[in-house]
Amino acid sequence: MLRLYLLLLALLSACAVANTPSVTSSTKIEPPTVLSDFSLPASTGGELRLSDLRGQPVLLYFGYTRCPDYCPITLAEFRRARDELGPTGERVHFVLISVDPTNDTPDVLAAYLRGFGDGFIGLQGNDATLRRISKEYGLTYQHGGGHHHHGSDGVNHSTASYLIDQNGRLRFVYQYGTAASVYVQDIRTLLSEQP
Repeated sequence: MLRLYLLLLALLSACAVANTPSVTSSTKIEPPTVLSDFSLPASTGGELRLSDLRGQPVLLYFGYTRCPDYCPITLAEFRRARDELGPTGERVHFVLISVDPTNDTPDVLAAYLRGFGDGFIGLQGNDATLRRISKEYGLTYQHGGGHHHHGSDGVNHSTASYLIDQNGRLRFVYQYGTAASVYVQDIRTLLSEQP
């Protein structure tokens, strides 16, 4: 069953890459915003705090593993960005925070993210934490309906991505459909700075 799931994930990723996103710019946050810290169960085991990731840039997205469209397409672009960065990509954290905590346990997140390659971290969001940080990220989500009403148990959610610098400050926001090359350019900018 897991093998079939990973095969389907790979096919979705391939389709996502074939449908190349076309957004070629980011929104730079000036001045950079220091984000609130939070702790969530992680696909890597135990609890992980956002502050634990300091010292390296963090490319972050809110989504869920059963998402039929936006999430796999965005995560495929994250993977392309990591691949384009080469060995430098190991100096970046790629993070998915689930807006579907009932279904997306740390183990489910770990299995899902393996389909996108090394270096991805999944965090099991919970409603209390997501509500608390939603204003900082402009995050919206609603259970039931999903994108374009893909089943009654889906999650409708905002689709922006966020690049956080080595000091935990929000530096860039990306709309859905951003090409990997845009992430790469901004990540390289952050990596050229002193933490």
